[in-house]
Amino acid sequence: MAEVRACIVDDDDSILDIIEQILEEEGVTSRRFHLAEEALASIVSERYDMVISDLILPGMSGLGLLEAMSKAGVDVPFVLITGYASLDSAIEAVNKGAFSYIKKPFNMEEIRIVVRKVRQRQDLVEKVRSLTLELEALRERMKTGGEDVGTPFLLAQPMQPVHSSLDMNKALAAIEYLGRLKNDGLITESEFGEYKGKILKRIV
Repeated sequence: MAEVRACIVDDDDSILDIIEQILEEEGVTSRRFHLAEEALASIVSERYDMVISDLILPGMSGLGLLEAMSKAGVDVPFVLITGYASLDSAIEAVNKGAFSYIKKPFNMEEIRIVVRKVRQRQDLVEKVRSLTLELEALRERMKTGGEDVGTPFLLAQPMQPVHSSLDMNKALAAIEYLGRLKNDGLITESEFGEYKGKILKRIV
């Protein structure tokens, strides 16, 4: 399984210590920041697999950091921590693309669950990437076999029905898997549509 790197942001060192310890126990390497501005500079220049940030920070807030990441084109799972029992802020964060949110005081298991979800997301992205490469290879075989690239998938390669059926089954299985992850709340509706579109684009 690929290494997971986390960026954690909080102005309270005791909170950072707790989160850092939990992440370390889960095999996640982390880098800590007290200010969102400093974290943002690191996020846009380094690779992170997740960002965990408190809502209330000196200067830029956690929501501000999320918006700045979006403007910079950084697509990394963002987890907002809030101790102000503000359901509105949590909803706003999710609407702005947050991966998840946690209310203070949080327990260790909540952080562990988030890490598992991020790992599941990584696995999904890798599976979609692998499937995309396989389908791209199939298209190349279709080209060299003299078939028109625009020919509908089920009509292509009539001399190789077994391979075509297997590849189609892989695509359908991947889409079904995406649907289960969406229903379980592990990916958003927009992510489901994006991944599904990438798969379908390769087989039509």
